[in-house]
Amino acid sequence: MSDLELDSNHNFDKPVQYKKGQVLFAQGESSSLLYIVQSGEIGIFLEDKDRLTLLNTVGEKDFIGELSMFSDDKRNATAIALSDSRLVVVQKSDIRKVLKMCPEWVTNIMLTLTDRLRNTVDVLREHRVVDEMQSASQRTLSADEINEFQKTVKDYKSRRGLS
Repeated sequence: MSDLELDSNHNFDKPVQYKKGQVLFAQGESSSLLYIVQSGEIGIFLEDKDRLTLLNTVGEKDFIGELSMFSDDKRNATAIALSDSRLVVVQKSDIRKVLKMCPEWVTNIMLTLTDRLRNTVDVLREHRVVDEMQSASQRTLSADEINEFQKTVKDYKSRRGLS
């Protein structure tokens, strides 16, 4: 993962607080934000019909949503706070400005993208199915947590007109 330095000298908007179980973004949603985790833990989930599979977790100094910098594609996963979390949210329109202020982030973002691509290729090479990916993820969730998160995602999508 990345090793972004969250320097208080940068002129970011006030960090956003997310409660455990709160959806940051949903699979299929338009993508225009980069999230930098200052504290807490975020789960990255793949939605398949009525099922959520935990693919990865990210924590302090990690970032998610970096593909929004390069593409107008919709989100390919859902992000949910696994604990109370604080994140810096950077608008797509501000990303270039941030990268000019912090050119070392370009390297960190590219290293992270490379790691994530390598991990994806490894999974494909091994012909893993979703169930195997879940057992290999860093954290397992209880059935109650999965059910709670599924309901939260459904409510979130309903409010945003995504379903």
